[in-house]
Amino acid sequence: MESIHKSKAEKAREKTLSDQFEAKRVKNKASRERKLARKEERFAQGPQEKVPAPAAAVPAAQPAQATKKSKK
Repeated sequence: MESIHKSKAEKAREKTLSDQFEAKRVKNKASRERKLARKEERFAQGPQEKVPAPAAAVPAAQPAQATKKSKK
């Protein structure tokens, strides 16, 4: 009787693990395809110059920190 439960539990574990591995394989395959599509899209656009982030955005965030009230 005990061996029946063990074998059923083992089959259930194997099925769960195989389902998890299959889901991981599918997810990784989709990720690779998206990555390849992005790469091909960038290649099709041609070379572009990288534009540095505007320096005005950084100081704008600092006054918001200065307006916080300090606890006494």
